[in-house]
Amino acid sequence: MTKPSIAKLKAIIGAEQDIGDIPCIVSLEKINSDEPYWNVTIRGSNVTMRITDPRDIVEYRRFVIQCFKQLNTVFPAVKQAIWLNTLREVMPKLTEKQADEDTTRQGHFRELLETFLTNRMRGKERDDLLRGAPWEDEESRRRYFTMAAVATFLEREGMRKVDRKEIATWIRALGGEPQNLTIKNYRKRCWWVPSDAVEEAPELDAPNMPEPAI
Repeated sequence: MTKPSIAKLKAIIGAEQDIGDIPCIVSLEKINSDEPYWNVTIRGSNVTMRITDPRDIVEYRRFVIQCFKQLNTVFPAVKQAIWLNTLREVMPKLTEKQADEDTTRQGHFRELLETFLTNRMRGKERDDLLRGAPWEDEESRRRYFTMAAVATFLEREGMRKVDRKEIATWIRALGGEPQNLTIKNYRKRCWWVPSDAVEEAPELDAPNMPEPAI
């Protein structure tokens, strides 16, 4: 099989991309989230790669695979030590920013918790906690619920693989804590968040229904 000429390779890869060069990173951004990811732009491409595994940046072999996968660009093999030295020169260009809250798992949890605590199935009295319904103590301005009930709700709403330790961390971030309550002579372990940690969904007007034709 005839090897493609350099001119042919340039036509495939792009005229501005030097065939013999290793990738030159011109922009490196880290997005801090539950699972951080990196946006990487290399010289000769106007497409930004999204990389979720840091090994795909640090290990040259894996990085060029990402270049091929996301940019349709190939690079020659070089020694790992050379690539690491190149990365050291790039690190001063690294910028970091926090992911938008509603794109994180914690933000998703907060949205679902608001729904769980304020929906029409919420309890009207403390006893309702025994059936898994949340209940608001208006005197203490706290919304109570059980861990089992909220974990089941999260899973039902599509939030998979939620660890209860993770839920506890998120609850505490909202100012909440666990508390044992006595309900019908039964000690029930519950959790609570301040009432003002969540917002009530606005009441929607009933849609106007057309009058039936006579």
